[in-house]
Amino acid sequence: MVEERTIVKSGLAAGAIGLAGVAASGSATAQSDEPLLVDDFTSWAGENTLEEYSSAGAVANGDGSGAVVDGALRLAYDEGGWFLSNVRRDVSGYTHLELVVRGDDGGEEDGIQLEVGSVEGTLSELTDDSIGTEFSTVSVDLRDIGVDRSSVDDIWLTFWRADSGAIEIDEIRFVDDSGTESEPPAIDGTQPADTTGDGLYNDFTDSGSTTTTDVNVFFENVDNPDVADYPDYYDFDGNGQVSVTDVVELFDSL
Repeated sequence: MVEERTIVKSGLAAGAIGLAGVAASGSATAQSDEPLLVDDFTSWAGENTLEEYSSAGAVANGDGSGAVVDGALRLAYDEGGWFLSNVRRDVSGYTHLELVVRGDDGGEEDGIQLEVGSVEGTLSELTDDSIGTEFSTVSVDLRDIGVDRSSVDDIWLTFWRADSGAIEIDEIRFVDDSGTESEPPAIDGTQPADTTGDGLYNDFTDSGSTTTTDVNVFFENVDNPDVADYPDYYDFDGNGQVSVTDVVELFDSL
């Protein structure tokens, strides 16, 4: 047992420098308590709340660029038009993009195309939330759809596939919803477990206990978003984020 522990710890030490670099680059960024407000349309158009470019074009109202009505951006469309808001930053500390939005008819998510970072699809393809006739939050899980959150250039909404209609957007923001998860995602098909009752997930192999195999799985996945984005479950050293030092803490607990 001593020999096996020594071998594992040597492997952890050898990989620590590389993994520390990953953590510093933002892939294991601590989650953010406050939302990152992209735009609340208090100033339209030209610049969003992030002091980045924001505009719209080819829509059916506001001389083609939309119009703010009662504090919300109204975009009317007839098989055409676009909305753009630049982000140009690392949003690794956030798990979801939220749009507070309403539609004239409801159900507009089927025809509206969303692009965030390099990922795009209709809203109905990217989220289970729907647009109603009253303001509600449409939430897109950036992890689920594969967005590289370390570098998000912009957010686009396009209406080329949409029939005639209109939506009103009250707010666009990035939020961290990781704390609302009841358990972390599975890793390579295996659901991690907390076998000690302390809230930290120590069993990565469904063996019912913690072994050096669990430590190795943790080490190999410490920069995996399914681990790095869930510090509530893997922050063994208590610093608010997931990194190689958490792997060492788990190893030392054996």
